[in-house]
Amino acid sequence: MPRGVPVATVAINNATNAGLLAVGILGVGDLNLQTRMAQYLEDRRDEVLAKGKELEEGSWEDYLNSQR
Repeated sequence: MPRGVPVATVAINNATNAGLLAVGILGVGDLNLQTRMAQYLEDRRDEVLAKGKELEEGSWEDYLNSQR
């Protein structure tokens, strides 16, 4: 796209990311949405860090088995 025409894309069948993109856009004018989005992102960060620690401490096979 030309400069000045931003495009946001999400993968097919990925409603979660489409919703998060929408909340990010709508949150520009809504402090409640901004706050809730910040909490959601913080929770996801903590989840990712915990999964990373689990991977570092064990094998990838153990990790995959623990996710089932």
